[in-house]
Amino acid sequence: MSRKIASRYVLGLCGLLLLVSTPDAQALPKLPFFGKKEKTKAAPPAEETSAENETEEETEAPAPKKSSEPRKGGDITEGEEGESEMSSDEGSSKAGASKTDMSESSEDAEGEHTSEESDTKTRKLPGEKVDRSVLEETKEFEEPEKVKENLGVDPRRHYMIAKDLLAQKQYKACLTEVNKALALNPHYWDAMYVGCLSLQMQERNEEAIRKYRRLVKFKPDMIEAHVNLGVLLKKTGHLDEAESEYKKAIEINFYKVDPHYNLANLLIEKGDLEGALQELKACVKLAPRNAWVHNNLGVIYQKRNYLEEAEEEFKKAIKLEPANRTFAQNLNSVKSMMKKKDVGA
Repeated sequence: MSRKIASRYVLGLCGLLLLVSTPDAQALPKLPFFGKKEKTKAAPPAEETSAENETEEETEAPAPKKSSEPRKGGDITEGEEGESEMSSDEGSSKAGASKTDMSESSEDAEGEHTSEESDTKTRKLPGEKVDRSVLEETKEFEEPEKVKENLGVDPRRHYMIAKDLLAQKQYKACLTEVNKALALNPHYWDAMYVGCLSLQMQERNEEAIRKYRRLVKFKPDMIEAHVNLGVLLKKTGHLDEAESEYKKAIEINFYKVDPHYNLANLLIEKGDLEGALQELKACVKLAPRNAWVHNNLGVIYQKRNYLEEAEEEFKKAIKLEPANRTFAQNLNSVKSMMKKKDVGA
């Protein structure tokens, strides 16, 4: 009888020890790309990765997994972009309908080109083109790997919510969804890109530059990231680094207009008119119905005193956008210069 009592006591004691030593349920994996590195593991990743409390203590994103399978919806390729942008008809529809044209066509847009009779004042260029194509409903650079751990949660759901929130300018909520997607799939480059773009649209430029640098380190063929990083570097005064990013984007896909256009603007600012001229000529071939490309070509020709060529380009710009008063002013300016030249002769 005493043996039975003793054995029960021992079994009960062993069970108690096992219960005490059992670890808590494992939490979701944590990889806050846009947030503070956490030392505790109590809260879910959505709340512990607040972008407002971001510090320099960030976890390094792991290197991407190598896969032998071809990408289904990867970065824009030469064939995809070439078919759409090399065609003049499609270029026309993009130039007219897209909200993300190379520059604003309204009369009051900040930084528009205006021609002057003398070149004593520096002309400002239209703002660089920021790539926001990811906000299109059907736009995805690549098909994400669906990670079916953690109760089968799909990171793409959080990515799509983040895109919608970014379009609505709800930046904090957007970054929260980005971090949820990255916690489920650390190699989800589209989600990282949306987070970078969110910081850029908030004008948190230094943070955005750091994040874009990390993104292109692990995803060097993402042309949109190189373009937007170049825009930020130019905005913060790092012209040489911005030029390098635009050239990398052109190497990845020569047939995309944005890097050529942005590089032309940057070269004009640096005083390299010949280099800018070559880039704008490439833009004309890729997007012949973009009025601002013709206008900027006209400005360069006018700076170099090629007045007939400048007049021709301003006329092309006016034909494409008749309501744009900037183009009309530029044309009148170059005509006035031509008259003075004839009188002087």
